[in-house]
Amino acid sequence: MRVLVVPSWYPSPQEPLNGSFFREQARMVAEAGHEVMVLVPRTVPLARWRGASPVLEQDGALIVLRFSVPALPRPLQRLEQELMGHLAEQAHRSVGGELPDVIHAHSVMPGLLIAQDLAVRWGRGVVLTEHRPSSLTAPRSATRRAHLLHALADAAVVATVSEPFAAAIAEHYDIAPPEVIPLPVPERFFAPAAATAAAAELADPARPYTFLHVSNLVRNKRPEETLTAFARVAEEVEAHLVIAGGTPERARELRDRAASLGIAEQVEILGRVERDQLPALMARSHCLVLASALEAGGTVLGEARAAGLAVIATATWAGRAWVEPGSGTVVPVDDLAALGTAMTTAARDRRAALPEERDAIRERAREIFSADAFLQRQQDMYRRAVEAERGPRMLFHAPFPIDPRPQGASRLRPLRMLEAFAARGHRVHPLVGAPRQRAVAYRAARRRLRGGQDLELLYSENSTQPNLLATSVREGIAPLLDARILLWARRRGIPAGEFYRDVYWRFSTSLRAVRTPRSAVMNLLYRLDLAALRLARVHLFLPSERMAPIIPVAERRSSALPPGATVVESATPQGLHLLYVGGLGAEYGLDACVEAVSRTPGVTLTLCVPPAQWEKNRTRYEQHLGTRIRIVHGSGPQLEPLYDAASACVLFVEPGEYRTFAAPVKFFEYLGHGKPVLLSRGTHAGDLGERLGIGPVIDYSAEALQVELEDLRARPERLAEYAQAARRAREDQTWRARARQAAERLRALQG
Repeated sequence: MRVLVVPSWYPSPQEPLNGSFFREQARMVAEAGHEVMVLVPRTVPLARWRGASPVLEQDGALIVLRFSVPALPRPLQRLEQELMGHLAEQAHRSVGGELPDVIHAHSVMPGLLIAQDLAVRWGRGVVLTEHRPSSLTAPRSATRRAHLLHALADAAVVATVSEPFAAAIAEHYDIAPPEVIPLPVPERFFAPAAATAAAAELADPARPYTFLHVSNLVRNKRPEETLTAFARVAEEVEAHLVIAGGTPERARELRDRAASLGIAEQVEILGRVERDQLPALMARSHCLVLASALEAGGTVLGEARAAGLAVIATATWAGRAWVEPGSGTVVPVDDLAALGTAMTTAARDRRAALPEERDAIRERAREIFSADAFLQRQQDMYRRAVEAERGPRMLFHAPFPIDPRPQGASRLRPLRMLEAFAARGHRVHPLVGAPRQRAVAYRAARRRLRGGQDLELLYSENSTQPNLLATSVREGIAPLLDARILLWARRRGIPAGEFYRDVYWRFSTSLRAVRTPRSAVMNLLYRLDLAALRLARVHLFLPSERMAPIIPVAERRSSALPPGATVVESATPQGLHLLYVGGLGAEYGLDACVEAVSRTPGVTLTLCVPPAQWEKNRTRYEQHLGTRIRIVHGSGPQLEPLYDAASACVLFVEPGEYRTFAAPVKFFEYLGHGKPVLLSRGTHAGDLGERLGIGPVIDYSAEALQVELEDLRARPERLAEYAQAARRAREDQTWRARARQAAERLRALQG
């Protein structure tokens, strides 16, 4: 496999340790039999930039190609990504490089922007590994952030170097948590030649216990605090501290600091140490101390564990991830008392002094940090990125960001559909997010098409709000952007379909009966969105076919595409225990359901509703609450215990015109769990449930439901039959089935 690595920084003769782990990882990949080129950008102030000036180097099995890019001021940053991509392509072409199979970016700026632009040009998949904590705190212009968000959304694989850092990245960018790939440790750390010779010396109880600190000695690494904590240790136990790394100036400052603390004789400041000398240095030490304020991956933590050292680290992302029970201790950041106590305890207990202790630490480290473990994960990421690019390309449009942790049905569906298209083998290119991000994605789509990449279809999910207001106006507005996207697709012969979520605005009294300036504007915007869909001849996917006359839309221009089910194996308890998950209020009409259950002994009902809606409607239902009817709040994984405890679910809501065509997401969620569903007659959900045979359809009244509940209690075999029917039916109602239906319909339009 040909791999193009695009690091955001990389070792140079002037800074040989700057990004040395990128070099080591690339070498591991090359030694595994892959052809690896490293494309190294060097950012130069615009006034001093004199062109890309590519320089080719051979570094063992690696081909290293360095080139220069200009740092653009904010007004020009909308041109930044394409300019860097153009210069990178020029440099690559100048040395006659073959196109890679996959592009691997290290850190988002500028590595990911360059890699993603090359992916647009070449039709290759991108793997990103983020290493740098400052990526989450560095100030970004709105333009650069839009480019980064699109690049993250379009990457085939997004990874980082520790679980806590992955959670921070997910929260910062509002994306799904990245995968985790621990920073690998070269084999020489696991079995240094000096280890055997040093074993007896380390085990000698008369020898001072040796702490080691290795870093570039910048303030983030807290070397001064490490010295202060060690001074307290030295008062109680016989110990030695070795500090390696940093500039000569920093080494002098720390020697002065050690002298002022009265520990100069117990502290050895080595200054800069070559990387190939570190294994031997670690082989002569008992415990690594890394008291950083921020640490994403903590390369040195893995190296120390590979060498068999105990570890004391602060509760950074890396510290929480890679210091396990049995391998060391984690202390709070900047807590010198806790750091001193941990060091004193380690020295008194002489942790990692005995060979068997060090062997146990080393073997556990091998499972996590060895080159073999790294290559297995890394090659799997490359393979998935390559395979994804082989699928038919499609565009997925939504005038809002895709929420990775959706709380409501209107945001759940877009996520599930995007996942379903990808699971079916499509290479999905997202046109989503705030207006700036969508504009970046739209330009990338046009460039892909001009570059000869086929786009099979465009699938869109609309918002419950007009497109103009689908995201906060503080993130910008683009009144015609979405219409332009759809019209462009029509001109280019790309069949386009949009799921038209609902028509609440045609029924809402706030927008129709009460004529206010706001309602008039909202109605106008909704109608303009519809006009754009008609002008672009977009096929409308609807919750049900019954919705078509209400929009209105011609029958040949619409088809049903209801929500899908996620198949979840759920328990089947005895008895009649009902579950309702959804909204609460007058428009839901759950009064008859609650009243019927309260009248029927032996039946329980759990209502899982939003807290705010419960507080607003508490007085309406409170009289019926008791041991058999309860209110709970939850979402996502919190719902699973509720489903396990339920023998049936309810959608016994008051019929109305809107419910004659609405297809509730919760109906399909119930179905996915294989649960019987009690439904009200006169609703589309009732008709669908009756056709699938998954539950009784009942006239809407407390009396009718009470009769049904009593019969289900008397004849529990009916519930078992409904549950069996639900488990059969759900296989044809999944989100993947919906994606297949949408793709087939749009292909038919093209034909």
